[in-house]
Amino acid sequence: MKKVQRTLAAALAAMMLMALAGCSKGDVTQEVNSGLSDLKAQAAEPAVEPQTETPAEPKTDAASEPASEPASEPASEPAAESEPEATAEPAPASAPADNPDYPSAAGLNTPTLEAFGTDFTLVLNVTCPDQGWYKSATSFGDFKLFPTDDPSHIFSGDPRINFELKSGLDKINYYYDDFENVEELPPRTIGGVELAGRTYKNVGMWWTEYYGEMPTGGWLSIRISGVDIDPGTEGDTILNSVTFG
Repeated sequence: MKKVQRTLAAALAAMMLMALAGCSKGDVTQEVNSGLSDLKAQAAEPAVEPQTETPAEPKTDAASEPASEPASEPASEPAAESEPEATAEPAPASAPADNPDYPSAAGLNTPTLEAFGTDFTLVLNVTCPDQGWYKSATSFGDFKLFPTDDPSHIFSGDPRINFELKSGLDKINYYYDDFENVEELPPRTIGGVELAGRTYKNVGMWWTEYYGEMPTGGWLSIRISGVDIDPGTEGDTILNSVTFG
């Protein structure tokens, strides 16, 4: 509206200038009236403001519409205190590695002992526990038993029970002068044969020895080092299992 008013004022001013420039009064009046009529007609028309055309929103199908966000889940209640887990039992120890030089001695063993340099032989029957006892695979006329958890590491000073057949008492006492702290023990019957007993120290090891002459010939020496042979022990059970064939 203000724009129309400014236009009307400018037209009036132009007409007045034209009149002053030499137009007759009647002509001026006619021109002014004609101009006013045109301006009134323009003023009567409603002002049409240009409208900015709003671009149509692109159509989208359902597949292109973004998926609606999932409704937020209600806050979960605090979990109940779990009961402490039971302590798992330790796994059983793995079986010891096989050693062909020291196979298991579990159960009945029946080695044949030989007295070196003679024809004396003796069949020995001895039973060992199902686990923890091993024997030497190499024999020099004797039979050795070893209590151990690891047969892959058996050394000369390890605990043992050694059965050996000799030709006579002199061979059993061959190193007697090297024995230290010799003490006599009461005799013990093994395999139906009464054997003499003694303890001593030799080459850094303590020994308990039972020895005697066998009905089939030769002298048997049973030497024990580092093995408990008190009544009820495994060593005692092994000695009590001995028989001769």
